[in-house]
Amino acid sequence: MIMKKFILLMCAAIIFFSCKKAQIQPTQPLSVSVPWIDSSSRHPKSAAFTALLKKYHDKGLPGISLLVNDASGTWVGAIGKADIERNIPFDVGQVSKVASITKLFIGTLVFKLIEDSANTGLGYNALNTKINNWLPSSITNKLPNGNKITLGQCMKHETGVPDVIEQDAFYLAVLNDPNKIWKPEELLEFVYNKSPIFKPGDTAVYSNTNTVLVIMVIEAATNKDHSDLLKQYVLNTLHLTNTFYQPHDVLPNTVAQGYFDLYNNNTIVNVSNLVTGSGNGYGGIYSNVFDLLTLENALFIQQTLLSQKSLAVMQTYGKKDDTNYYGYGLQKSYIQANGDYGIGHKGRDLGYSANLFYFPNNRVTQIFLINYGTDAKSNLRQVFYDFQDDLLKLTLQ
Repeated sequence: MIMKKFILLMCAAIIFFSCKKAQIQPTQPLSVSVPWIDSSSRHPKSAAFTALLKKYHDKGLPGISLLVNDASGTWVGAIGKADIERNIPFDVGQVSKVASITKLFIGTLVFKLIEDSANTGLGYNALNTKINNWLPSSITNKLPNGNKITLGQCMKHETGVPDVIEQDAFYLAVLNDPNKIWKPEELLEFVYNKSPIFKPGDTAVYSNTNTVLVIMVIEAATNKDHSDLLKQYVLNTLHLTNTFYQPHDVLPNTVAQGYFDLYNNNTIVNVSNLVTGSGNGYGGIYSNVFDLLTLENALFIQQTLLSQKSLAVMQTYGKKDDTNYYGYGLQKSYIQANGDYGIGHKGRDLGYSANLFYFPNNRVTQIFLINYGTDAKSNLRQVFYDFQDDLLKLTLQ
């Protein structure tokens, strides 16, 4: 979840867009075929899904791709624009920013490294090991709770470490250098010597800083770049050819632009190139619904990506934060009155929103990508919430 205070500091942002080298280029036309025999038109809810997309595109969401898998098969569809300025359609296979779904990738990576302990030196006991076992005192002594928290608490947001994304000084730094490639240590400087927000393990409060610490532990333990390990153990293993990790990968010129109602005047603005620390574990992955389905299927349905032990540990839920319970790198969300729930992760960034959830009791998958930011307040945020609610009702009924 990124930039909750963003609207307070963004009024100067546009000044910088034209004078900084862009990581996201204007979107070129894209045509990605559905990688199976598409039977979407025969799905009994096809007309309802199509109407849902049209309804919320008409309400202002610029581009949407949606994939739903249930007992009747897999439905995929898309609507709107990937690049409004160039009139480029949002394709069903559109690559778009998945924001904090990146954390699910990183959580999966941790367990892949644990399973390969002979080569990585990380075992299951690493989850209960304090991060100062790997990180130097020059970091942990300045970090709130830095000498008390474990790797597992970082993955479950039970550390009490403040969120770098909530720091006004970080916003100002991003505005002054929108396309800066941030190093993990540079991000930690924004929370150094601040008071912890709770004692480790007392509760759970979502903090992007936690995942920065996770990737720092990975790199310290293995002496390898976490992005290279992510490719080796997850992306290449699953053949995710439409998944990219900004800025470690050069993004193709077909990725969707991201938008936000910057001035809250019902006029959306392109904010694709205001980069909030991508590539440090908590965000930065760009993907499409097909690659996300491959991940979700291998992780939660076929259960071929991780061992049964790893999957059981990963889904050991701890404290609750708002409407989410946290496992190790994943969320248990959309908890229904009848006990149904989804497992996966939400993604919210400045100009992008995404969901990847599997509802095990219903055996329903929901994956969507939207190129509009819904973490900060705007008139369209409630439209997005309504879209989520209608999608839940339609798919779980």
